[in-house]
Amino acid sequence: MARLQTFARDLELATAGIAPENVARELAEFAKAELADAIARGEGSPLYDRYVNGVLGAPESAVVPPGPILYDFIWWQEIVTFALQYLVERSPVRSGRYKRSWFVMVDGRPAPDPASIPLNAEVVITNDQPYSRKIDVGHMKMSVPPLIVEDARQAVMRLFGNMLTARRMLIELPGGYVLKGRFRKGISSRARKGLRKDTQAGQPMTYPALVLAMRT
Repeated sequence: MARLQTFARDLELATAGIAPENVARELAEFAKAELADAIARGEGSPLYDRYVNGVLGAPESAVVPPGPILYDFIWWQEIVTFALQYLVERSPVRSGRYKRSWFVMVDGRPAPDPASIPLNAEVVITNDQPYSRKIDVGHMKMSVPPLIVEDARQAVMRLFGNMLTARRMLIELPGGYVLKGRFRKGISSRARKGLRKDTQAGQPMTYPALVLAMRT
């Protein structure tokens, strides 16, 4: 962060004493060199949005001094890959179906390629198995403890909490499971003790989901 805060001052120093007609070229070259250096150090992502004088996607060569040239790094690939791996490793094994059923959505649609997720998207990671809520809240006996999604949320926040928000939510899915309304007492202290309004027969099931959004 300190490096980013000094970037504007570094640009001023880099162009000091340069002929006015050459400042734009030197400014563009300096910005590209700093970008490459930040990515090499791991402080910047190879995926980013570039703004030149406020124009998204303009090349560095189009800069009008004093700029600015700004790079918004997009970390979704690293974040989503980490979250998915955590959820899979935290899942019960048995048949492996639940383990394989975690998926990513953006704007309500599956997003299988994290590298294509826009910077300001809301990202949802969930599991569409009809027993996913029972597993997550501990309503059925499993080989792993409950609260899988909450544990993943905390793990994501520990690593990436400075750049995003993470929430555990219960969401409906298009074409999702419709509840039968038959109550069986759960084994966990967090499991429901009776049928709530949202667990009555005919109601669409809500699925535990990890909901991520970049801080603005």
